[in-house]
Amino acid sequence: MLGHLGKRAENIVCRVCGAVAEKPDSHHYVTGFGYVCRRCGLQPVVCDGCGAKVRRMTVTVLRGRTLCLNCYRVEREKGEKRIFKEHSANSVEEAFAAALENSPEGYVFVGIRLKPSSKQVWVAEYEREDIFLSRCS
Repeated sequence: MLGHLGKRAENIVCRVCGAVAEKPDSHHYVTGFGYVCRRCGLQPVVCDGCGAKVRRMTVTVLRGRTLCLNCYRVEREKGEKRIFKEHSANSVEEAFAAALENSPEGYVFVGIRLKPSSKQVWVAEYEREDIFLSRCS
């Protein structure tokens, strides 16, 4: 299934109720959340994207939001990996402060550089948070 892994691990504990797995296949892995037992996996939860009620075992937690598989697919396809924003500033300190202050939600500030053939326009680079964390962990 999209967004779900078939991981094998020992000492698996349900993230919701704390039940310990007796059999290796008795718990499901929910991406971004952790392992859940069958009972907790069948409980309905609300998708933060569309508001639909879905089972916990079929959701994915992305950037702290619980998403159904359709919303997760749309979110992954529409999200750009990197964003570049221009800031006017007289010094690198001012540009750095403006870049940190105006960073888009869900993105991590990666760096800043002077725009080619310019003395006052700086280009700030932001990377999507989940990609940054997977690349840097």
